[in-house]
Amino acid sequence: MSYRKKKSGPHGRTQGDSRQTMLTGMNADLESTEELLSTGELFSGQLYQRPVLERVVDKLVREWDPRLLTPLVVSYRDGRYNLVDGQHRVCAMRKKNNGKDAMALCRVYRGMTYEQEAELYYKLDKAKGHLRLAHATKALVESGSDAEVIEIKRLLEGAGFVWALDRPTKEPFEIEATRAVINAYRLLGGAAFSRMLELLAKAWRGTPTSLNASILSGMALFLKTYETELDDNIFIKRMSAVEPEEIIRRGKMDFSTNKAALRYARVIWDKYNSQQRGGRKLPYRFKG
Repeated sequence: MSYRKKKSGPHGRTQGDSRQTMLTGMNADLESTEELLSTGELFSGQLYQRPVLERVVDKLVREWDPRLLTPLVVSYRDGRYNLVDGQHRVCAMRKKNNGKDAMALCRVYRGMTYEQEAELYYKLDKAKGHLRLAHATKALVESGSDAEVIEIKRLLEGAGFVWALDRPTKEPFEIEATRAVINAYRLLGGAAFSRMLELLAKAWRGTPTSLNASILSGMALFLKTYETELDDNIFIKRMSAVEPEEIIRRGKMDFSTNKAALRYARVIWDKYNSQQRGGRKLPYRFKG
């Protein structure tokens, strides 16, 4: 990227008036300047950011090459410089400088909202391939830019669940699974997804093992297959008598298919049919 000739800006800092052209969506046409800032002036740890990993910092220190550095991405908002991209580099700079702050070249945006910062963070890290799905989803939640993710979060919270996209506590009603939740929503749609959450909550009362990816994927397929035939009260009665660990154990032992959702859906189907008589049993309708 080429920059225009730098000029002196506020606070006597070095600035450039080049326009950042890579941004799209909410962040389109935001202007940025190059500034030399002390790392002590930069604030990080926003909710949309992934945690700093010490092993990544140590690797940067070991392989430090100033020729490969790009400017830190910073948003000047509410009177302070928020570090959007470059947390690990800042920690490495301080570590190389015996724990003291250092001067760093920054690409500074002004006029951004918190949501625009989150969207920019998501796009930058996605382009670098650094974000795990959970952290990427967390950034999208904070940005408010993805309608599907916002709706999933709303439905989860409406059913009494917490979507623990980072820093899980293993408390009841806390769902860590990200891909399984998104896939379940896409398979079922909003109304059936909410029904699934209600069934899970009433059957196992938010027990952490009942909310792992295996059971969620199996439950979504089971409900999709028997959506109009399923009796919710019978489901809750049957499943509340079964430990989630048993469903997980039996699903792992099924080597007849490599489709994980199908393995666990079969176990749920079998448990639902247990002690059922005649026409009240659900016929086998799974494909594959």
